[in-house]
Amino acid sequence: MMTINNEFKSLKEIFNEALDLRSLDVKKLSEMTDIPVHYLSAFSSGDSRKLPASPYVRGYLTKIADILKMDSNSLLEAYKQEILLWPAKSSGPEDKLPINRFALKSKRKITVIGAAAAGILAILIFLAFQFSGFLGNPKIEITNPVENYIVVNNPVIKLAGITNPQDKLTINNEEVLAKSDGRFEKDFSLQPGSNSVDFKTKRFLGKEITITKIIVYQPETIVE
Repeated sequence: MMTINNEFKSLKEIFNEALDLRSLDVKKLSEMTDIPVHYLSAFSSGDSRKLPASPYVRGYLTKIADILKMDSNSLLEAYKQEILLWPAKSSGPEDKLPINRFALKSKRKITVIGAAAAGILAILIFLAFQFSGFLGNPKIEITNPVENYIVVNNPVIKLAGITNPQDKLTINNEEVLAKSDGRFEKDFSLQPGSNSVDFKTKRFLGKEITITKIIVYQPETIVE
């Protein structure tokens, strides 16, 4: 531990002598103790007007003594003697602990990291919703005809159903566009006899499903 003959020496003299023995200046000591430079300069110049309230000064002196390997009692005793000559300054609502610049940097870093993580999460959620429209199994519901096998007497039938408008829909290999709500209709011409109608829907990067309806067209017989 550093020993300094502080008999009849002021706090200013003890402080500056300790810095000289360590070949330090107030800027370097500020980096080592996290005490603002202007407070250390006040110790060095003996300007009590620039120091914070007494409780903070005692804390700073204890930290300085610890860093400089000094007897903290010598600094505190010198301060105790000199404080009697200084203008009174007590702790009050206006006395605030000096801001820790390293803590501020840490808080800023945490804020930046948190914002970046939130941004990445938002992008991933957005992409998940986007890709859900390209992946997976498509869905289709045929509303006309409902049955898989029917017999009709008209040569034209209106095919109808509901699907995802983002999926590709074909009826017997002819593409049919669905409305924004997914509904679709198509007039389909029938040949006499059995007609096979294939409804195919495919998702962009997903699977394809096929629903087949058998429609038998029996022209009405005209009886004379």
